[in-house]
Amino acid sequence: MFEVYAPASIGNFSVGFDALGAALAPIDGCLLGDVVRIEAADEESFVCSGQYAAKLPSAAQENLAYQCLMHFRQHVAPEMPPVRLELKKNLPIGSGLGSSACSVVATFAALDKFANTQLSQVQLIELMADFEAIVSGGRHYDNISPCYLGGLQLTGDLIPNKSISLPVNPDWYYVVAFPGFSLNTAKARSVLPKEISLHDSVEFAQRLSAFTSFLLTGQYELALSIMADHIAEPHRAVLIDGFAEAKVALPELGAKAMSISGAGPTLFAVCTDLVTAEQCADWLAQNYINDQGFCHICQLDNLGTRVLENGANNVTA
Repeated sequence: MFEVYAPASIGNFSVGFDALGAALAPIDGCLLGDVVRIEAADEESFVCSGQYAAKLPSAAQENLAYQCLMHFRQHVAPEMPPVRLELKKNLPIGSGLGSSACSVVATFAALDKFANTQLSQVQLIELMADFEAIVSGGRHYDNISPCYLGGLQLTGDLIPNKSISLPVNPDWYYVVAFPGFSLNTAKARSVLPKEISLHDSVEFAQRLSAFTSFLLTGQYELALSIMADHIAEPHRAVLIDGFAEAKVALPELGAKAMSISGAGPTLFAVCTDLVTAEQCADWLAQNYINDQGFCHICQLDNLGTRVLENGANNVTA
């Protein structure tokens, strides 16, 4: 028996729509993500537990993790002995923190280890992307890759192994606030324009390429200075109560950048010192989140998906 943990992630990361994502690690040491427990059993079974289990369909056949298990058994490891698989659902659904990616990544990573199939990075990422697309409405990697590999990842089909890790300033803090209500990913994608102008396309390409170049050359302040999302944020911001007010308040408190995490409604702010991060977190706790929401000060989770030692799973939302 062992448990596999997959961390939450920020999709898009402001400048990298569908192509850039970051794994999160709260600085208080808690785990922010889903856990899959797997063990040999006399007969196959699936259990969904955790804080947000009640938000998922009660029928196992409709659970994404169960669907991953069935696919793995049928198409990857038909000789695998029966297992008892438990998904501990600790991330809210429709939060913009890669909740569906967490479930999929943790499940496939656990199954690959249990069955000793030794799938390659590309094989696993492709499997994971196939199933995460069931929920997100599109096949992309900006939550899958950082959730699986950790860190800040530039992802896509044109990139070898589907993902490349980018360096960031280790002193950056990411204040992440889930307001306490969900935003359907399909709805958040439906408000996006079907086409963008040539000017906007060129600007997006320039901004993303400049951002990654600045990171690769250690010019972190310049990277922060161009963090802006002109592709998705203008269309999604109106769906998120309180976002406009936070967009004004957090930079005034010292945040260097701020945007929507994934499809929302979670927002994130990048701060270059802990005092500023704490001030931003305090403002969000008082003005952005309700009693179902949460706020964490994070840095990057550079470990990604991993087996939990001694079954330790101090997981929090």
